[in-house]
Amino acid sequence: MSRVAYGVVAAMVLLAGLFGAGLGPAVGQPVTNETTVDCTYPITVSDATGADVTVSEEPQRVVVLAPSAAQVMWEIGAEEKIVGMPVKFYTQYLNGSTEKTNVVGEQGTPQVETIIGLEPDLVLAPNIISQDAVEQLRGANVTVYRFESATSIEDVVEKTRLTGRLVGAYDTAQQVSARTAATLSAYQRATANEERPTVYYAMGGGYTAGTETFVGDVIHAAGGQNIASAANISTYKPISTEVVVEQNPDWIVLPRGAPAPSGPAINETTAIQQDQILRVDANSISQPGPRVTQPLETIAAALHPNAAGNVSVDPSTVSAPICAADVSTTPVTTTSGPGVGAIGALVAIFGAEFLRKQR
Repeated sequence: MSRVAYGVVAAMVLLAGLFGAGLGPAVGQPVTNETTVDCTYPITVSDATGADVTVSEEPQRVVVLAPSAAQVMWEIGAEEKIVGMPVKFYTQYLNGSTEKTNVVGEQGTPQVETIIGLEPDLVLAPNIISQDAVEQLRGANVTVYRFESATSIEDVVEKTRLTGRLVGAYDTAQQVSARTAATLSAYQRATANEERPTVYYAMGGGYTAGTETFVGDVIHAAGGQNIASAANISTYKPISTEVVVEQNPDWIVLPRGAPAPSGPAINETTAIQQDQILRVDANSISQPGPRVTQPLETIAAALHPNAAGNVSVDPSTVSAPICAADVSTTPVTTTSGPGVGAIGALVAIFGAEFLRKQR
């Protein structure tokens, strides 16, 4: 029962949005122009709770409360700073993750006493974490930054920069985000004039990813047409077999480990008849982090083998703020990223099992 309950919590993580924010100038931090970021401390930024969070000095002990947050820390080379994280909750693919202290329970809830005992300099929290847990940590003088949701690859780019800025790894984070942005742009250009084959993203339990979701953005960037639009599905909701059959998808994409849809009617669709079923890495497609470029490339290559085969990614073409140690002009005030409200939902068992990976 606890495994299913954890799945429902994680499903809400994905639906509410997990871990994304834009990188703007920090509140009270001086900037010279849009191409410069003051990388000195202290830094004060507004988080998803509306609180102004101040990081006084470069954190050395960081706790992350979601696998996607951990993925970003690994990708920007800051994993050694992590002292606590969800261990084995869809983080096994991160080398060395099992050596960290686990800070979530079976239902994915943060273990407040454990986190406090780790004496972190900074806690990075997804917005699914309850306000009560955040306030408990803050009441114990723990600095908590609660992120807003990432519903697109562009959100991941901004989230990566902000994470690097918060933990003192902005230069590396900028390189990683530039590569992500360049990959996105390259595949968008390559597939822009191609005919879009229809795609059904099968999450399991009859659920699919809508057009205004992180997964939906991956499908679109890869040159596909998400059939969820025909059912006016914008988030993560069930899609009827009748709609799937009526739309007759050219491709069915699903995370590895999720059951492939089947049945007399669906078996007659183009995707099944032509064996155009594509499985992608579950963690990369479900966790909004820099590794999202892997399923993007895989899907684009399947849908548009000729166009995708000529893609060239050049991160140097991406313009973004650079780090400056000494910037002195009038401070500005800003928030930290796109605001997306939480969405509640219940999911079927198979859907819940898969959605647990979203954390």
